[in-house]
Amino acid sequence: MDKTCADEIVERTGEDIRNQLIDLFQTIEVTRMDGVPVLNKKLSVDAIGFEPYGDFYLGVLLTPWFMNLMMLPMAGDANELEGKKFGSKQSHALPNGQFQFIVGHEEDIGFYLSCSLFSPVFEFADQESALQTARAALDEVMRVRDDVDEPDEDEDMKEIWAGRLPVPEDEVGQALEEQVSEGPPPELSRRDVLRGFRQSPNPLDDSEAENQA
Repeated sequence: MDKTCADEIVERTGEDIRNQLIDLFQTIEVTRMDGVPVLNKKLSVDAIGFEPYGDFYLGVLLTPWFMNLMMLPMAGDANELEGKKFGSKQSHALPNGQFQFIVGHEEDIGFYLSCSLFSPVFEFADQESALQTARAALDEVMRVRDDVDEPDEDEDMKEIWAGRLPVPEDEVGQALEEQVSEGPPPELSRRDVLRGFRQSPNPLDDSEAENQA
């Protein structure tokens, strides 16, 4: 990356991030994803949040084929993701606990971290229900957990991510899916959100779909 490009990335704001993500994935929708049968035509690309959190901008990216929690570095080519292997995993502490992300890269936005909520997204009947779910999930991620009520949940999730504990099939994403059919999302519990992020075993399902195009 040349100095000019790096300087532009360093100076970008949360609004810049949102606009860059929307522009990029709208382009991907009509190029790489054209003809791929995983698009929910009732949805469109949108970016929710992307406020500063540590050295990153944190938010949710919605597209017609996935909904992901995303973290994009504030710094350009000097960030901690530079040189990391595409598809490698990283665990990051958010207010509601530890979450596992996958390293991704696109030329237009640089390196990013992605954690899947839904992929594909056929369970959403319209754009507004998808946006409500995205906002509710982001709010819950940023809520400081109550360790007294749920002291062992992080350890359970680490074991699930490591493949040493199964994900309960009857409960995976159940609360997030129910809210879509029942209208505006209720307040999500911490366990609901964590399970929502585990619906897809690979947060880069969207990238895999793109490669099929």
